Amino acid sequence: MAAAKKQKWYVVWSGHRPGIYTKWDEAKKQIHGVAGAKYKSYDTLSEAKEAFETGPVRLATQRAAATVRNCLLPSFAVDAACDMTTGVMEYRGVDIETGAEIFRMGPYQDSSNNLGEFLAIVHCLAFCKKRGLTEPIYTDSRTALAWIRHRKAKTTVERTAGNAPVFELITRAEQWLEKNTYPNRILKWETKEWGENPADFGRK
Repeated sequence: MAAAKKQKWYVVWSGHRPGIYTKWDEAKKQIHGVAGAKYKSYDTLSEAKEAFETGPVRLATQRAAATVRNCLLPSFAVDAACDMTTGVMEYRGVDIETGAEIFRMGPYQDSSNNLGEFLAIVHCLAFCKKRGLTEPIYTDSRTALAWIRHRKAKTTVERTAGNAPVFELITRAEQWLEKNTYPNRILKWETKEWGENPADFGRK
């Protein structure tokens, strides 16, 4: 017998109707089409209530402070999220020290989490190079790390009309890696020891 799915509570700080939701489908309606929507999932109602009252900025600062003993600072973290039922993917990067979001891209159709993770790393590398930043970049994706080393996204995702923009970005990312060097170290975020990647979308 399959185990019952664990209950989650979804906090929407910035969306059509901010609040606490017990179902992801309902929470997703509140953030759909909202630029810069802020939301996260929690394991208990009490955590969700505290987070809703505290707000995302202070919460991000608290999470960042908790990582000081574990990772190099200043630094950046990147992550991607992909709904496996729809193939809708997005990715983002954050400043670990402050919790500030430095970029967010998507949603993209007919994609995968690995493609998003790869694009997020290259996006962050380009972001840093343009600004002369040398900070390390953390990712929790071993696959994306391997793709970066080979400067090639070895994906099995089939091309469709819907994911044409994603593959255009992949081509541009691979070309960027071929033409550019960078001082930034790309490091593995140790989730089991440190907790969730600071760039995590909170949809697990």
